[in-house]
Amino acid sequence: MAKASTRLVALSGLVLSGLLAAAPLATAGTTPAAVASPAAPLCTQKSTLAGTHLSDKQIAQYARNNGGLHGNGLIISIAVALAESQGWTKAVLINTDCSRDRGVWQINSKWHSEVSDDQAFNPVTAAQQTARISSNGSDWTPWTTYQNGAYNQFMSRARTAASQVGG
Repeated sequence: MAKASTRLVALSGLVLSGLLAAAPLATAGTTPAAVASPAAPLCTQKSTLAGTHLSDKQIAQYARNNGGLHGNGLIISIAVALAESQGWTKAVLINTDCSRDRGVWQINSKWHSEVSDDQAFNPVTAAQQTARISSNGSDWTPWTTYQNGAYNQFMSRARTAASQVGG
């Protein structure tokens, strides 16, 4: 039996406190905007949410205190994290090109191979790498959920969390 802080999620749903709630397939990760998906999938896309489930405020604290993000960059970083991983520290999305999007901010293993799994799954170092990849919060185009607008549904929650940490 897994620890209470660790939850695994199958594509069909998310188990929280014994309740089954629908969990969308992560459509996440960092890829260059101009890169097209392969014509034929090399891998089957699979999403797993695991690790510690961070609150909105905790995500904000990591982004502000460890990533050095503030203002609109902080707010967008929180919304992107919520859209990408729902706040799970060890979330993974296996992409059809076999690359893996990892951690709270779903840092892609192919496009950001300089970021180790340990860094991507640790919210302290993931926040630092996210700040670097996003040019200190000024360029969120590497994130799929920013490109497709999915992060917008989390902006109200992100503003609240940012204000709670003085962002």
